[in-house]
Order: sequence, then structure tokens, then C-alpha cells
Amino acid sequence: MITGIGVRYISFLIILAVVANISWATSQKKVAPPANAPATVRIADAMRKKIESKQKFAVGEPQTVISRERMKEVDIQGVDGSIYALNDKGQWKWFCTNLVRIVYGIGPRDNPFDSIVVKSELAGLPDAYTNTGFGFSVDHRWGDGPTLANVYRNPENGHILGFFHTEWTLQTGGGTYFRLGLSISKDGGKSFNWCGYIVEPELSYHTWFNHWRGSKDIGGHHPFANIGLANYVIKDGYFYLYYADARDKPDTFIQGTAVARAKVEDVLADAEDLRTASWNKYYNGEWNERGLGGRFTSLNIEPKGFLHGDAAYNSYLDKFVMVTRYGKKPDGAPTNTGSVLISFSKDGINWSDWQIVHEDNRLHDYPSIISMGDDNEVLGKSFWVYYKYCFDDVLPKWNWYKNRWDRVLVTME
Repeated sequence: MITGIGVRYISFLIILAVVANISWATSQKKVAPPANAPATVRIADAMRKKIESKQKFAVGEPQTVISRERMKEVDIQGVDGSIYALNDKGQWKWFCTNLVRIVYGIGPRDNPFDSIVVKSELAGLPDAYTNTGFGFSVDHRWGDGPTLANVYRNPENGHILGFFHTEWTLQTGGGTYFRLGLSISKDGGKSFNWCGYIVEPELSYHTWFNHWRGSKDIGGHHPFANIGLANYVIKDGYFYLYYADARDKPDTFIQGTAVARAKVEDVLADAEDLRTASWNKYYNGEWNERGLGGRFTSLNIEPKGFLHGDAAYNSYLDKFVMVTRYGKKPDGAPTNTGSVLISFSKDGINWSDWQIVHEDNRLHDYPSIISMGDDNEVLGKSFWVYYKYCFDDVLPKWNWYKNRWDRVLVTME
């Protein structure tokens, strides 16, 4: 006969067993931390997501879409930056920067720049010698810029936003300071007018000028200095713009992949008046830091290849996609190969490991993403990645004009 005490004792043992089993089962599950968890927890969880989200895909053989001979014929051998496309009422428009001039052409996806419409220069950019806002106007000039860094077509009125990568170079040598800016074309791409800067590094221009300029470790086009291109996606009504940010500590240069955002509605409205909307950087889980000089939190992928690439939304995966280049240049890549890389993200913050799309013993610079659908901001199961194929083995000892443009077809599994 079991007494009352015995019943309570047995019940206690049963409860212990149940609790232990629940604890064991919970330990086997990967439970996401709460949104207000400490940053270290969020970072650890991001790293776990990165490892688990490796995407499977197939890649086709490279195809040449702009031969070296064609580039000579239309005089676009000096393309600096990616080539970008948008669909304007069924007509594919192509844009790039050739020796500081904006090239606008039209043509199908297998023949970009089939015809050149116009080559123009960005109007309204502040003059480096007369702009004394930084207090050092005598010692400055524009570097290898401004370079077109992406485009976006306003679906309401057809006006085109042009994102720009700008370089502020010391006239006496010793380094370059990088920022991202915005322009607008109201005539379908024939001309672009400057709106203003939207993103600059946490490392201020004054700090860079007074402390870091001339350093052999970061001067010129060293990866620690280069902000990259405007790799943007559209998420929840915002532009999410991925780039390379930098800070100092103060004697250690720190760089990471960063993201800033702004409301699409505000960006479009302000650009109509040649103004820029408010952009804010992602920092410690919030969006409260200014795009111009605010603090940033490094995302969980390295800013490989200066983040000279592109990004888009993939509706087949319901994920965001970003591409960049890597190797064949002294940017920290201990490799004798040149690669086009790709990464994926579900939320725009946590990204998968970089994976190789294409690789051989040449430099493959400035990859951009081209959709097989009508909207170049939205990808499907298959999409193209275009890139600059350089004939010489390695940078910087290479002929700037010896190149062509290739593409590969990427298909998700």
C-alpha cells in the first residue's frame, strides 16, 4: 500500500523526469535569441545562421557579352565600376562610367550597349578646389571618380536615380577618402544632376586627413579606405545599401561590411528637388546613426573585394542576394585566382558565407546582377551575373584597357 507521503515522493520523481526531459529536448533545439538580447548573443546567432544557410546553385559556362573589339568600337574600354541595367517600358537601358563620363546605351541582355545613346558628365558636383567645407581645399582634387555605383528607376515618373562612388584624393598624393552620393536623371538617362552625399565612413574626413593620410597601410586604394559600390536592395519600403565602412581605435584601422537605409518614398521625393533624404546606419540593432559619419555595426560577412558588386531580391528563394569580387589584387586575398562571390540573406542583416560563382586565373572585377524577368530589382530561380574580365593576370600591374565583359547564368536548386 502506498502512503500519502509515498504518492507525493513518486509524483516529485515524475516531475523531475519531465523537467529533465524538457530541458534535454530544449537543448537540442536552436532557439533564436530575443530581439533585445545582448549584441554578443545576436552576433553568435548570426554566425550560426551563416553556417547553416549555405545555398545550393548551378553555374553555367561564361559567355562574352561585350567583346574587347566592341569596347574599342564604341570607346568604352576604360569602364570603371559595374555595368547596370534597368527595364524602361520594355526597353533595356544600360549605364556605366567610362573615364568619368556616364555612358547610357540600349540593347538586349545578350548585347549590352548595342547602341550608345549619349556620354555625359555628372552636373552639379561640388568643385574640389572651391569647396572649403573641410578646410583643406588647397591640397585636394577629385580622384578616380565620380563613378556610377548603381541605378534605380522611379516607377511613377520614370526618373532614374544614379548612386555614385566618389573619391577625394590628396593632390600631393598619400591617399583617398571615399563617400557615396546620389544623383537624378529626369530625361531618361541622358543627363544626371548631383543631389548630395548620402553615406560616408564612421572615420571622419578630418581624422583621416590629420592622422591616416599618407600611410602606406591605408593610402590610395587600399581596402581599408575604399567604401565600395552602392549594393542596394529594397526591403519593407526602404533602400538597404551595403558598403564597406571604417573606424579607427585610434591607431588600428577597423573595417567591416555595413548597411544604411532610407525610405524609398523619401529618397525619390527629395531627389526631385536635388536634395538627399536622411540615411541611417545599422548600429547595435537599431537604425539611429546618421549615414554621414555615424557609427556602424559590422555585419557577419567580410567586405571582400572592396564590395565592388551588386545586390537584389530573389523571389524564388525569398532571400536577398549580394555579389562581389575577390583576389588578383593586393586586397588581402592570398590567392592566385580571381573569383566572383555570392552571399544570401533572409533578413538583410544575417548573411551566408561567401560562395564562389566563378573562378579562374584572371581578375573578374565589378560583378553586377541582371534579372531574367522584367524588373531588374527582382530575381527568379535563374539570373545572370555580369563581370569585367581582365586579360592580364593581376592588378595593379595591368593594362586598364585590356578587358571585356562576360556573364554566367546562376540557377538556384
